[in-house]
Amino acid sequence: MQKLLQRFLFAILVASVVGACTDNKEYETSYCALVDISGTYAGEKKNVVNIIKAGIVPEMLPGDTLFFVKIDSNSYSEENLVTKLTLDYRPTKANSQKLAISKILDKFAKGNARSRLTDISGALMLCSDYLKSTKSGTQVMFVFSDMKEELPSGVVRKFAADEFEGMDIAAMNVIKLHKDSANPEVYRKRLKNWEKRITGAGARSWNTLLDPTKIQDFINDVK
Repeated sequence: MQKLLQRFLFAILVASVVGACTDNKEYETSYCALVDISGTYAGEKKNVVNIIKAGIVPEMLPGDTLFFVKIDSNSYSEENLVTKLTLDYRPTKANSQKLAISKILDKFAKGNARSRLTDISGALMLCSDYLKSTKSGTQVMFVFSDMKEELPSGVVRKFAADEFEGMDIAAMNVIKLHKDSANPEVYRKRLKNWEKRITGAGARSWNTLLDPTKIQDFINDVK
C-alpha cells in the first residue's frame, strides 16, 4: 500500500513538472538571425555579428533560444545552421553560454565564406521550421541582407499560407545597392514585395529596422 502511494505521489510530481515546463514555453522567446554571405554583403559579417552580440544576446532570458543561420546560394539546408543556443535556467551557466556563442560568432565574422547567389526565401523557411519546433510564445526573425534575392536555376521557393504564422520578422542593416541609390523606387519596391510575401504567409508583423540601436525596443514591443 505504501509503495502504491509513493508511486501515486511521484506521478503527481512528474505531471506538475511537465506542466510547468509546458507553461514556461508561453513566456519564452526564440530568435533566428539570418546573415547574408553573398556578393558585397559578405563584407558585412563583422558588423552583423556585433549587432547580434550587442542587441540580441543581452536580451535573451533563461529558456530563450537563438538560431544563427547563413544565407547562401541554397539556404534550405541544415548545414546553414551555424550555431544554436538555448539558455540554461541557471544564471552562471547562462552567462557562460553567452560568452561561448559570442566566440562562435566572432569566428564566423573572421571567416571568408562567400556565395555567388542569394537564397533568402530558403533561409526564411529554414528559420521558420526551427522557430516552430521550439513552441515558444514569441518567435522573432532578424534578416541581415540587402534583400536582393538571386536563386540558382531550378531552385523553387513558395511560402505556405501559414509559413510564418505568429512570427515577427525584421529586415536589419539593409544595405542599399548601386541601383537603389540611382533609383530609390527600386529599393522601396523590393522591400514592399518582401512585406507582401511575408505578411501573406501569416507573419504577425514585418518591419525594416535601419537603426540597429532600436533592436532592443523592437524586442520589447513584440514580447
